Amino acid sequence: MAKRLIVLSSDELILSFLIDGDTTYRISAEPKVGQRLLDSIFKGRVKRLARGMDGVFVDIGIGKDAFLPLKGENYRVGDSVIVQVVREPEDEKGAKLTTNIKLVGKYLVYLPKGKDIKCSSKVHLENRESLCKLLEGDIEEEGVIIRSSAVHADPEDIKKELQKLRDQWQWIQKRTKALRKPQIILEEYPSYIRLIRDYWQEIEEIVSDNTIIWNNIASFLEEFEPSILRKNLYLKDPSSYVHRYRLHEVLKGIFNKVLWLKSGGYIVIEETEAFTIIDVNSGDPLGSCHEENALKTNLEAVREIVRQIILRDIGGIILIDFIDMKKQENRNLIINSMFSAFGEEACGVTIYGFTKLGILEMSRRKTGRSVTKMLSELCPVCSGKGYIKSSSLFMLELEKEIPLYLQGSLELQVHPLRYECVSKRLQAKGFLNVRVNTSEDININSYSLSHA
Repeated sequence: MAKRLIVLSSDELILSFLIDGDTTYRISAEPKVGQRLLDSIFKGRVKRLARGMDGVFVDIGIGKDAFLPLKGENYRVGDSVIVQVVREPEDEKGAKLTTNIKLVGKYLVYLPKGKDIKCSSKVHLENRESLCKLLEGDIEEEGVIIRSSAVHADPEDIKKELQKLRDQWQWIQKRTKALRKPQIILEEYPSYIRLIRDYWQEIEEIVSDNTIIWNNIASFLEEFEPSILRKNLYLKDPSSYVHRYRLHEVLKGIFNKVLWLKSGGYIVIEETEAFTIIDVNSGDPLGSCHEENALKTNLEAVREIVRQIILRDIGGIILIDFIDMKKQENRNLIINSMFSAFGEEACGVTIYGFTKLGILEMSRRKTGRSVTKMLSELCPVCSGKGYIKSSSLFMLELEKEIPLYLQGSLELQVHPLRYECVSKRLQAKGFLNVRVNTSEDININSYSLSHA
């Protein structure tokens, strides 16, 4: 199904919504300013060895040393190394690095240290052999992954891109030698451009509310795929899209711990620092016995669980407490249904099976904080035991809703802890017709806006 990308921004935050049909499929969030770390390439210098951890700590010029697993390689303190960030810093943990650099193109992922030709899992079996043969004579001491977009591409364009990525790698090596101290060499694109790069063949429209973002997208598309430049739209007021796709509801939903299923059952999602726990609970009976009821509710829960994992970008260890089932064939059906529900997103997902306690163990490649955590901050009311909506997200939602009230004075009620931030920001943005009041009855994550 055709996809649509909507990019909303405020002074501090950029939110990107990838919409499939009428359903929001992915959300990405990133600060408007600051250096992007994930997948960026750095010149690093080994600071200290950590043999007990089978790795080394590397200075990459961001103020906090990052960790590089050794994986058979040997380094000495002071060695220079080209590294790529595969996991962003989180809390007390530094970034995680790799020396297995990957350069992503339109048709190929180039692996300078790779050894063979692989195909994306999205490529159908009947196309894999011909695509691999196309590059067999061109690949030497390197590797590539052929993307699904190569299936309908001109073979010469694929070969040209291979050379272009080689040239980029040579430039990175030369640049590294020229630099004296650890620092960034090649910064990764913003998340909204990465989404375009990943889904460009399926995107029918790109909407942004910021001229700089619109121009960044246009500049990228001019070189990447000029034919879709016409799909790149700038809207000063994107409220019609916000309401059409219920984006405020989508954002509110990712903070919900409890999600109801159509059957009356529900799932509970709890993210902790170590892992994510998901609990499935039954509603109205769906079968003639407990086993049948459990299976039907669990199968319904699978679809929603997978959707939430992708939407919230939950990574790391995930433990799912499904309703207990005694039959092994039913447990196998749940596992197969999980793989099927992930579909093309199954890359990076590993399902280990059910434990003796009936808990499904799985993991998903973790690159940083989930979207929910990125858009949260410590709650001042409960002394840091919970999270509330971040000020940047709160203001973005508010700034997009105020223009919908076209005329007259407005009255805004917020929780007292939001008052100072909201008042200053609205005054700075020129919303002089909005009178801000406080109320203890207003949830700290909500507000009330009405005509005065």
